Amino acid sequence: MRIGLDIAAYADNHTIDRIVLVSADTDCVPALKYGRRAGLQTVLIEPQQPGIELTPELLSHGDFERSVTLP
Repeated sequence: MRIGLDIAAYADNHTIDRIVLVSADTDCVPALKYGRRAGLQTVLIEPQQPGIELTPELLSHGDFERSVTLP
C-alpha cells in the first residue's frame, strides 16, 4: 500500500521522471497505471531466481523490464 501511495505522490508532484520497481506483486498494478498516466517512466526489475516470475499483467504496465541476478 505504501509503495502505491509513494508512486502516486511522486507522479502528482512531478518530483521524479522514472520509477524502478523490484517486486512481483500484482497489487502494484494500479499504482503503475496511475504513474504511467501521469507521465512517469516505469522500469520493472525481475530477479533471476527460481520461482520468481513477473506476471503478464504486471509486465503490461511497465515501460521496460530488466533481469537481475541476485547473489
